[in-house]
Amino acid sequence: MTSPATAYTARWVWCGPGDLRSGAAVLLENGWITEVAHHPPRGVAVTDLGKGLLLPGLVNAHTHLELSGLAGMMPPQGDFVGWLESMVSLRPAQLRQNGPESTAAAVDYLAQDGTALVGDVTNTGKAAPVLTQAGVSAVSFYEALGAAKAEPPPAQAVWQGAVLMAAAVAAHAPYSIPTYRLAALKAKAGALPFAIHLAESRAEVQFVAGVGDEGKRLEEFLILRGLRREDLRLAADTPLGQLMAAQALDQNTLLVHGIQLTSGEVAQVAAAGASLCVCPRSNLGLTGAMAPVEELLAAGVNLALGTDSLASTPDLSLWAEMAALVAAKPDLAPEAVLTMATQGGAKALGQAGKFGTLRPGAAAPLAFVPLADLAEGEVVEAVARGEHAAKPVSVGRFDSAERKEQGR
Repeated sequence: MTSPATAYTARWVWCGPGDLRSGAAVLLENGWITEVAHHPPRGVAVTDLGKGLLLPGLVNAHTHLELSGLAGMMPPQGDFVGWLESMVSLRPAQLRQNGPESTAAAVDYLAQDGTALVGDVTNTGKAAPVLTQAGVSAVSFYEALGAAKAEPPPAQAVWQGAVLMAAAVAAHAPYSIPTYRLAALKAKAGALPFAIHLAESRAEVQFVAGVGDEGKRLEEFLILRGLRREDLRLAADTPLGQLMAAQALDQNTLLVHGIQLTSGEVAQVAAAGASLCVCPRSNLGLTGAMAPVEELLAAGVNLALGTDSLASTPDLSLWAEMAALVAAKPDLAPEAVLTMATQGGAKALGQAGKFGTLRPGAAAPLAFVPLADLAEGEVVEAVARGEHAAKPVSVGRFDSAERKEQGR
């Protein structure tokens, strides 16, 4: 079955960095963009969304949907190791009680909120079919832990119509995976993205260096879970150095957080061509700090935005993450922030050109943000700051029944 073409137009249309148009029309057919026209074409059904900005569907490059059952139970209070202790203590019982329901509710939120693609870190893979059913494309990062726990399946990417279902490889962190396994996991990831939490806290940095009270607390936490320092066979004294020693830093590596990166390490990340995902509200809540975003952008590092999980952030709104980033880093160009939430995330997840842009061959859905009657120069800034006239919505999501019929 072929879905008839539909055109969506709005007062403003943002196709990507430096490309803001007035009154343009985006044509969708079977979940794909087929044309971006200056005006709505004749003979095609047109939906005029009115005052506001039509833009690519957002890309949430880092979350943990299977932790959604912990929502509101352990709000971050600036103590990273304490939060880890609470999460490990609460997770088993809560996820048995409400895991499937909370995951489904989280996916529905993403589907309604304008998210087109998500990078979901998982130990079970249970969110993947829920995402597919909802029409939310996903790179599901199967996360390895310790010396042998949770071995990821083979990396692969499959499309169902215009919905991506990818299985990729993740390593939890340099402080929880031995060097030899980091190298093996990176090799297993192949050409798909390889994700890892890195330099998220002072405790991590101190632990890898073998110094400091916070590092000692993290070491004690790991020992209680059967992972001794000597088991890691550390080959460097910094988290990034540990990753480099395992030959796990390259253009397909997605670093998550990067709060503690030094200027020298920023240059190394840039030289490797790696991407980095910032989770502003979670980062500020858990550690009181954030990655050196301005320095990373100046060095040419591809940056993405993520929400992290509902165990450390109040909701899965990437719009709220943009606003939080602008508030914390007021000198950032608003369009750079919007790019992180779209094109940057798509590149970080290995999907440049397929998501995060309005151009033929890219996948739906789109997103629409209602705005006041603004001048051209005010539009992108209002979106980045969260100054919306009403709640943003998804536009043109391809129905799951239509996708199944198309695939027959």
